[in-house]
Amino acid sequence: MNYMEEVQMGCCGWLWNSWLCLGLGILPISVGILTAATFAISYSIAVVLKHVAAGFPYISDTGTEPPESCIFGQLLNITAMLVAATVYVRYKQVLEYNHRPEDSGLLLLNKFSAWLGMFIALGMSLVANFQESSVIIVHVVGAFMCFGCGIIYGFLQTAMSYKMYPHQNSLAVCRVRLIILVFATLCFITSILHKVPLSLQILVSFLRKDFPRKTNLAQLCDIIFYYPTAIFLVKCFACVQGFVPHVVSTAAEWGMSICFILFFFTYIREFQKITMEAQIRLFTDVLSLPCDLERSIGSEEVIPT
Repeated sequence: MNYMEEVQMGCCGWLWNSWLCLGLGILPISVGILTAATFAISYSIAVVLKHVAAGFPYISDTGTEPPESCIFGQLLNITAMLVAATVYVRYKQVLEYNHRPEDSGLLLLNKFSAWLGMFIALGMSLVANFQESSVIIVHVVGAFMCFGCGIIYGFLQTAMSYKMYPHQNSLAVCRVRLIILVFATLCFITSILHKVPLSLQILVSFLRKDFPRKTNLAQLCDIIFYYPTAIFLVKCFACVQGFVPHVVSTAAEWGMSICFILFFFTYIREFQKITMEAQIRLFTDVLSLPCDLERSIGSEEVIPT
């Protein structure tokens, strides 16, 4: 074996060991993979069963009708739990690395962002358990909690990353996170700006009686918030010519979801260096004591010396 082959095998071995020892890096990896799997599976089933159009449906539309709604809800609930765990590990990481008095502002941001991260997980759970066809208000609130709090959380974490450079992370990681958050913000704004005019356009067309005569107000709400079938969707677009804003809004929503997955992936390298342990402290074996003795132990007063 010559020198170049030894160097090549050494580099390959280092890369293999580096990614094999994931540590807590398995958390952000699981968040990204499970989120993508949730969207892909529910979308595929919804399209095959013709519950949504094959073009650009909203993410929630792919998890509204059974059986895909069951899979969507179950996987998204698991993802929400993993997101909460990832947020907690990130909180403990920043807390462990910053003990100086001048780090008080950073620790305050860390605590606030941790609460925002828990709201992200709660929003995901609301989206999973309250389908838009059943409880639209709770579903929309959950979506805004997930995406809105997610963007604020991302910017806070990016600002904290810049403050912790160069001791805890590299400048490249800070810039990557910032770029991802800028794209996510643009997608968030684009989705809202195209969703609202489309809904207003549909409402105006309804008032002008451009829809079929059998369309009532309940069906109009279904059109604005939820598109149940591909056929009715095409009829709706034929009446109001809202296909372009719909596609732009849905594409922006999918792009925003991809940005969040990529943002969590930026935690992988840092989490690989982290291990967490749970310490169990057994103060007394109370269960093995008689009832009278247990009461006497519980009623003992501690007298300071």
